[in-house]
This record gives sequence, C-alpha cells and structure tokens, in this order.
Amino acid sequence: MSDIPFVPLPAGTATCTVHPLVNATMTDYEHVTLSPSPATQPGKPCAYLEPTFTFYIVHQPSGKRLLFDLGIRWDWKTAFPEDAAREFGEFYGAKVVKDVAELLRDGGVDPERLDYILFSHEHWDHTGFISSLPNAGLVGGRATFSDDLQDQMDAAGRKPTIIDFEKDGQPMGAYERAVDFLGDGSLWLCHTPGHTKDHMSALVRTTSEPASYVLLGGDVAHHPCLLCTLSSHSHYSLVPTYRNPLLPSSAPEEQAHYSPALARDSIGRTKRMEREGNVMCVVAHEFGVGEVETGRCQKGEGDERGDVAW
Repeated sequence: MSDIPFVPLPAGTATCTVHPLVNATMTDYEHVTLSPSPATQPGKPCAYLEPTFTFYIVHQPSGKRLLFDLGIRWDWKTAFPEDAAREFGEFYGAKVVKDVAELLRDGGVDPERLDYILFSHEHWDHTGFISSLPNAGLVGGRATFSDDLQDQMDAAGRKPTIIDFEKDGQPMGAYERAVDFLGDGSLWLCHTPGHTKDHMSALVRTTSEPASYVLLGGDVAHHPCLLCTLSSHSHYSLVPTYRNPLLPSSAPEEQAHYSPALARDSIGRTKRMEREGNVMCVVAHEFGVGEVETGRCQKGEGDERGDVAW
C-alpha cells in the first residue's frame, strides 16, 4: 500500500453535498466477502444485514442533481428470471423499502428533475428501476450497460453516456485513471476494476477550505474490514470464489469477481485513499453506516436534501 504512487488531490472551491439513502437491505455472509472469516463458530457461516446504498449528490455551484447507484428495483421478484429471483430472495434475503424515486419525493425532490445517474457497475443490486427517473442521463463504464440495465434501456429507448477511462482518464490520488466529471474537481469518477470489468467509484469534494472528500466505493470491497487501515485488519483479503448453498454440493464454486487480481489492486488503491485524513470511504453495503439512514430522505430546512449529509 505504501508503494502506490499518490497524486495530490486537486484544490478548488466547487463542492457537492452527498446524502446517503437506503432503498433496500440484503443479507450477506463473511465466507463470501472476507477471508479469513472472523466468525466465532468454525464451520458456521456468519450472516449480517447490510444496506444497499444510493447516494443523492447535489452540485452546489450549478444545482445539478445526481445519483450514484440505484439500489434494488422494486419489482425484482418478477423482473428477473425465476432462478435468479430465488437466489436474491433465499440466499441474499433482498427486501425493498421503497423505490429510489419515492424516497426522493418523500424528501421534496422531483425525480423528473434528476440530471444524472452514475452506475458503479451492472449488478442487480445497483441498477434499480430507471423508468421512475425518466429524464436522467445514464452514466457508467463501457462494460456497465449490460444485463438487466441494458434490457431496461432497450425497453425505454434510452442511451447511456460511456466513461472511457482508457482514453480520458488521468492519475488522481491513488488511482491510475479518473475523470473529472463536472469539470471543476468536485466529482471524480475513478476506475476501480476487478469486481467487474469497468467498475467505478466516485470521489466527491464536500468542503473546500479545508478540503474534505467522500469516496463512494460501490462494490470495490464488499466488507469494510478490507479497507480498514488498522494493522490488526491487514490480514483480511477478498474471497475469490464461494459456494452457493442453493445449488447441489457437486456444483462448482461461483466466481465472486471478474478479476480477483484487479480487485485486490483496486482495494489497495482505495485503502491508500482511506489513509488520507480528509477522505472518508463508504462502500455500497457498508453496514455500520447503513444504520443511520435506512429508507429515509427527509427534507432539510430551506433546501431539498436529506437530514444526514456530508
């Protein structure tokens, strides 16, 4: 981690507010996300409840409104193939609180006035239901627009904006490729491949003097211990494959990441960012933070924002 090159974070006056929302919860398992598992009972999987975060971002200079990730679509039980929906329900225990558009309305935000949805990647618990946000531009890496997200776009006749990290990316912080999305240094889209081919995270500047940042990690890591900078957590690593208990014992283990090697590299770079005193990383299923804002988007005095913000 100490040998990762670090480009100083650019200074600037433009900032954004970041408001965490949780539209759904899931159950995950340490034998799927963390090795070695800290479970106290050997051989017994340790399960834990986790949020699926969506982040509502307001660009202060322009008032532009963005979402980073979109949680789980409200109709997941019927929208996905039967085998997939069974896994989502029985293995992951998916439970939707509200569609993201409803959460925004509850907080006084018109879903039809959203400018962009930024997708960390293409998995079912991040792509949500785009039709309830009809006017938002869809933004992500080249490999992001596939699977259910591609089906939703085809049905709605919508086209995405592709972030080409190979062509347009530049070094920023600990990352080799990042794109200044709004052009003023307040929101950087960072290439963090590994979990998927074109997974991306977002670095958001929330104050300018002194500068502070929230790093929205998506699924760059599935357990916060993987990003913890304490030496007592340095022995933890990601799990490259796992066994699905819904399948026969003779079935092969399932791949947890597109490329475990790239995933480890992205974790190391994100962990290096976390070492900075003015950077706070929050991953998409960070259960400790999820306790503060489950299913809430309350309107703050004088503006359209949740009551928990950075």
